[in-house]
Amino acid sequence: MFEGISLEFKWLDDFMSLREHGNFSAAAQARHVTQSAFSRRIQALELWVGVTLFDRTSYPIELTEHGKRFIPYVENLLEMVRVAKDDFSQASLKTDNSVRIVCLHSFAVNLLPRLLSQAEQLLAGLNFAVNPSVQGIDNHFQALLDNSNDILFAYDTKGMRPSFLIENKLDRCLVFKENIIPVIAPKLLQRLQGDQSYPYLAYSEHTFLFNAVEPLIAKQQLPLEQVFETTLSESLIKMAVNGSGVAWAPLHAIETELEQGLLVQAFPEQPDTVISLDVVCYRSKSQTRPAIDQFWRGIEHLSAADS
Repeated sequence: MFEGISLEFKWLDDFMSLREHGNFSAAAQARHVTQSAFSRRIQALELWVGVTLFDRTSYPIELTEHGKRFIPYVENLLEMVRVAKDDFSQASLKTDNSVRIVCLHSFAVNLLPRLLSQAEQLLAGLNFAVNPSVQGIDNHFQALLDNSNDILFAYDTKGMRPSFLIENKLDRCLVFKENIIPVIAPKLLQRLQGDQSYPYLAYSEHTFLFNAVEPLIAKQQLPLEQVFETTLSESLIKMAVNGSGVAWAPLHAIETELEQGLLVQAFPEQPDTVISLDVVCYRSKSQTRPAIDQFWRGIEHLSAADS
């Protein structure tokens, strides 16, 4: 067994789907993921097991001898997981007032508290479980379809939208429009003179905000020199407040810092350096619990009030 990889149970369903359909395209479609993502998951399962499970030289794809031996283990594991889920989760959720929300860390820290406060009367009686997850967005959408989460908040931008395979299985609601603005500490701005480059606090390459900010920087040809990178907006904001450089941050996360004068907008003479993104939420159309319907009506009411 490959010790560097932790097993994800969805890989077992992937295994059974590929066994049933005999080709990656049909199996990926049945699992509501892209073919490339599905292929990576099968490869990860094979790495975890430590053997090749499918003979990819045949058509349709067939199980290897190792794959055939693996079947009863997979069937037993999946049945145990389904029984446990039904016994301890699904039954209680039918009358439960809980709403399970998955979102970006910055949303959990800054956005959700404000939204829940604004809709307090509309959401009365609900209990919220918020998961500020850093897993891939495909996992979040799958969690909605699997009933592991109820609501997903995300930016409506490339890389954070559902694939065409599952978009018709989800409800979508526009929450509000968000600005991602470049900010800098006044004390640093005063020190910079003439043609001097600005120290730049960047998002890590695999984050979605990297994909939103970097093309803008290249297009505007801004005088930036990267000195730091991270995956978290909160870390960039603290570094910017400390005078370490320029950072692009969601407006909902820096309202206090702007009001207190700890940060000011960088490049105010260049309005195109501000990025406007829609914040949206999703739920599965098959999810019919009263608590989810109540939450959805509350969000729709807030959205209508802001428009």
